[in-house]
Amino acid sequence: MTGASSGSALAAAPSAAPAPVSADAWSSEPVDPIPLIEALSRARASIAELSGFPIDGITASEADGAGGWTVTVEVVESAARMGENDLLSAFQVRIAHDGALAGFSRLRRYRREARDSG
Repeated sequence: MTGASSGSALAAAPSAAPAPVSADAWSSEPVDPIPLIEALSRARASIAELSGFPIDGITASEADGAGGWTVTVEVVESAARMGENDLLSAFQVRIAHDGALAGFSRLRRYRREARDSG
């Protein structure tokens, strides 16, 4: 067989169509939400592990409508040598309904003085 004839044999072969997805595969049943206290704990642990910085506190939490939570966690990036002007960062953490880390991002960096003044 030559290269041309084997190429035409491949081109003539029918392609396999994807199997149809059943309606049951896309269930719209509500999921059990993760309890807030568990989501907060997972958010703290996730940011501590990912950033390596000590946790300063949790400043916000909000249900995401899909059984999970969005949590804002503050960390101390650099402790002040004198006074209380630590360098802080606020991270937004998304915890899915099953407790898995769904995402995170740093929202801002700032000095503690700037947070406490306003």
